[in-house]
Amino acid sequence: MSTSRSAISAALCFALLTGCQLKSAPAPNDFITADPSTFVIKTVQRYDDPSGTTTDSMIVVIQATYTNPESRPETISPDKFALLDPNLMGTYQGLSGGSVSIPNMATVQLAAGKPIDITVGFRVPAAMSAARLVYKP
Repeated sequence: MSTSRSAISAALCFALLTGCQLKSAPAPNDFITADPSTFVIKTVQRYDDPSGTTTDSMIVVIQATYTNPESRPETISPDKFALLDPNLMGTYQGLSGGSVSIPNMATVQLAAGKPIDITVGFRVPAAMSAARLVYKP
């Protein structure tokens, strides 16, 4: 194969591979807020919704440290986390897995006052401009 054909083949393979990847964008610092006594937000990533639904939605994946503020152990699971959107008046429950961009999150027992690192995903409207991360026991 000639050098020009090799270069064209390599460029075509690169274009095909990058076209199939999920588009991720870091979120602005004030996109997701939380109570600093229970959460330390580390990263927030936004992804195009790969499900191809007819609604205009996106995936938000949050990595944070959550500290159990209760005086007793809590069962920590993704469905107990929510995003509250004050502008669109919506509440979006945490998800675990089920999407390329949403990792699985195990359910664990967390002792009172102890921290845990979490990664939880949410399917939200693309129009969402801000939300508050909360834990609902």
